Amino acid sequence: MSDINSRIKHLINHFAGGNNSKFAEMIEVGESNVRSYINGTEPKFNVLQKMCRLLAINSEWLIMGVEPMEKQSLLSVKENKPIYNNLPTVITVDSHNHDNIVLVPQRLKAGYLTGYDNPAFIKKLPAYRMPGLNNGIFRMFEIEGNSMYPTLPNKSYVVGQFVEDFAKDIKDNQLYAIISNEIEDGLVKRCLNRIDKYNNLICKSDNRRSYPTQNIDPTTIKEVWEIKLHLNFQLPDPADIYDRMNDLEAEMEEMKRKLIQ
Repeated sequence: MSDINSRIKHLINHFAGGNNSKFAEMIEVGESNVRSYINGTEPKFNVLQKMCRLLAINSEWLIMGVEPMEKQSLLSVKENKPIYNNLPTVITVDSHNHDNIVLVPQRLKAGYLTGYDNPAFIKKLPAYRMPGLNNGIFRMFEIEGNSMYPTLPNKSYVVGQFVEDFAKDIKDNQLYAIISNEIEDGLVKRCLNRIDKYNNLICKSDNRRSYPTQNIDPTTIKEVWEIKLHLNFQLPDPADIYDRMNDLEAEMEEMKRKLIQ
């Protein structure tokens, strides 16, 4: 029996008085599933996520044993600082109970800002499986516009992994999809994390001449996804660049030759 199974047994005793059937109803699974968890079968990630959401359990405790067991209130009693720690409200799975990668097309960006926690909305979005993306929750977003050009061209796609504790885990100068009403010119930005220091998330565009840096209030953030994969169907031809570089090198050599003469 793994540590996760032991902690699930503790939850059954704590919330359901040791009654498997009652606990199964609480987490919306079959009683046979609960028995299998007690006997050593680890639940799928979506089941763990459901336990955390329905029982208000700290996911770090359930998965890694990090105290406390139950989620803290919105404000930390000791530091009086907001706690930005959660899991996606809605995920989807395929017929084999594997997490799908849901695609958010740009035309539905506004809808996602209001429907990210609505199962009916999420289930209507197209979903895919992709090689090499495992052990996490992933979501795909379409890029529209040139705010992140040349890193992310218009009409390309990115896949992001869900960031549970974004106040702590957002790394400087990495790309993230930020789900917030304050992001107006695209979901994906290069971030500087100053949440703990200044209560501010700095979101930069790679095309900084045309798109100014934005300061985001972390309390407006609904989800954060760390970009792990970029899909671009418009593959550039580097021949023109190489030709220009060769011409420039030849002109410089010719200038040197004339100066020596």
